[in-house]
Amino acid sequence: MRWLDLLRELSIAPGPPGREDEVRSLIEREIAAYVDEAFTDPFGNLYAVKRGSSEKKVMIAAHMDEVALMTRYIEENGFLRVTNLGGLNPTQLLAQRVLVHGKKKMRGVIGTLPVHVSKDEKLTMDDLYVDIGAESREQVSSMGIRPGTVITFDVPFIYQEETGTVIGKAFDDRLGCLVLIEVLKAVKPAVTIYGVFTSQEERGMKGATVATNRVQPDLAFVLEGTIASDVPNVPPHKHVTELGRGPAIRVMDRTVIVQEKLLEYMINIAEENKIKYQLQLSPTSGTDAAEISIRGKGAPVGIISVPSRYIHTPSSLAKIGDIEETIKLLSLLLESNLPFPPS
Repeated sequence: MRWLDLLRELSIAPGPPGREDEVRSLIEREIAAYVDEAFTDPFGNLYAVKRGSSEKKVMIAAHMDEVALMTRYIEENGFLRVTNLGGLNPTQLLAQRVLVHGKKKMRGVIGTLPVHVSKDEKLTMDDLYVDIGAESREQVSSMGIRPGTVITFDVPFIYQEETGTVIGKAFDDRLGCLVLIEVLKAVKPAVTIYGVFTSQEERGMKGATVATNRVQPDLAFVLEGTIASDVPNVPPHKHVTELGRGPAIRVMDRTVIVQEKLLEYMINIAEENKIKYQLQLSPTSGTDAAEISIRGKGAPVGIISVPSRYIHTPSSLAKIGDIEETIKLLSLLLESNLPFPPS
């Protein structure tokens, strides 16, 4: 895959909410030769502009940030108490390796007692701590670690050819970032595209709010790595999406109902081009589309996602074929006669 090494870099790069600098620099490097203009705003969003002959503006958003932790207190004996940045389940974090972003990146482990002495209790974030092997608060402070220091998961990226899968961290939403980068490289749009890599989606979709007010799009798409729940103990009627069935075209979620005209158009483009797709109804989750649809002058928003198992945990799993088909679908949409709303 031409983009496999890029996905590896995107996945490994740390980008907690409000600290997306490494991800942003990587994307800037990758898109520089393919767009007419690239710039950032004071909030931390990255914009990639590809101009077409039409005055119509299409905004495509993919968020750079990932769920992470933040140091909130340092114990006298050097353990770090933490709070979450984005939705995390404490029981899925036990014994995970992390990177603590002090003067340099220090490796640590999210602490838990071994089974020999532990009790069966429901955990909260207050029960978790990070152990970097320090012996005192002073030693921790000397490493540039203090309340507010961010902590990301230390997870390798794996391509498993035999099953056509990739495993890694931050697939929500580095998969969306990858799709947007690849489309910006290849597509020849008639309209002007504003590819926006947004900041702080996991903390209330704030970057999308800033970007929409700035761009004032006529139409928008949001790209996500989304919930694939086709796993044991989940009945088929509760599968939000499934791996191997292609990109998920969202019908609705907790914050948005996609306008029918745009939804039907996206489905038609997929079917006309024999792209495998699935329809997603996601009543408990949301995306940047929530803010894009109501900010600025208001805009119809389509949402296209790559299914990924175990999002919002340290490691996720996705299918190569689903990623390829998502890139193809978005490219075809942008090169088509899009259904812009009346002016």
